[in-house]
Amino acid sequence: MPERWLDAGVRELRADVCEVHSTREETFLLFGTQLAGTDAKLERRIILTPVMAKRLAAGLGDVLREHEAQSNATPAGSIQSAASDDDAPAEARPMLALVRGLNVGFGFEKSFKLSPGNVHADRLILGVRTSLVNRESVLTVCRGLGMPDPHLTQFGELFPEANTVGFGFEGGAYKVYLEFWDKLRQRVQRDPGNIAPELLFLGYKWPISDPARCALARYTCYPLLSIRGIRKRLVALYDDLAMPSLEAAREIVDLAASRIGANDSFVYVKAAEEGNPRNSFDLNLYKAGLRVAELYPVLSVVCEHFSIPESRLESLNAEAGSRTFGHLSGGTGRDGQDFLTVYYEIDAL
Repeated sequence: MPERWLDAGVRELRADVCEVHSTREETFLLFGTQLAGTDAKLERRIILTPVMAKRLAAGLGDVLREHEAQSNATPAGSIQSAASDDDAPAEARPMLALVRGLNVGFGFEKSFKLSPGNVHADRLILGVRTSLVNRESVLTVCRGLGMPDPHLTQFGELFPEANTVGFGFEGGAYKVYLEFWDKLRQRVQRDPGNIAPELLFLGYKWPISDPARCALARYTCYPLLSIRGIRKRLVALYDDLAMPSLEAAREIVDLAASRIGANDSFVYVKAAEEGNPRNSFDLNLYKAGLRVAELYPVLSVVCEHFSIPESRLESLNAEAGSRTFGHLSGGTGRDGQDFLTVYYEIDAL
């Protein structure tokens, strides 16, 4: 699910007029204001490369489609999505049906996780903005998924502070996430010099067959990290610098960084769980505009280290290669093993 921005102190312009001009090399966006009875005054000019202009057009299209969907009354169950039941594992389809029953648009991410000798591709996350739903409706979904009572109580208490809820599935287990992005963004806007880490997500997880074996994951964001800072954090995360996921993460970060501005960066999050050795990272790399297929050379090396047949990676690439690459996570999993997970977009949030 794509991130909002952390940038603080950006001047706001509420535009009344806009002009678009283009050459073969650049697209120019001119924004301005116009008071009643006066001529328009153009006050901002933004210059885009053809690739960036295309990404902007796609992003605007997604936002407008979501706005139109929210502006029109729709009967329960009639939300249209690019995803179908076939995009979800059979065990996850009850969750998909419950989220559809909220009758709001939702984001849809899939992922595949690589670890020594294993590929887990039965993974998905459905994202819902809390501004579009009420607390009781979301709690009903959580109860329908069998969320354990201790988790349910805490989730209900923290729900008003969250801006997004994520409903996840992996290997016979459900996950529900609360995201507190707006709290972090507002803090950084108030005090740009305060770059102290802060909780960004809480993840509630339990096996479908045994909800009593529940776990709580905490995802801590390190705001405003530069690309160099992200590289340092990645190295600091690992006890063994020879772990394949570390070298892969470095290469993918470098690839993603080559697609953004020299002074731009990404959102870095560290994840840990109570009661197990998990120690991992998550990087939101949506803004790089990469496709999953562009990661193939790096992932091929990881698969070789993990003794995963190349044919399995080819199959994953055939399914997901044309999709927008979103998140990368890796490090030590709850089983104590090295892992690397690639998230890709089906429907934008």
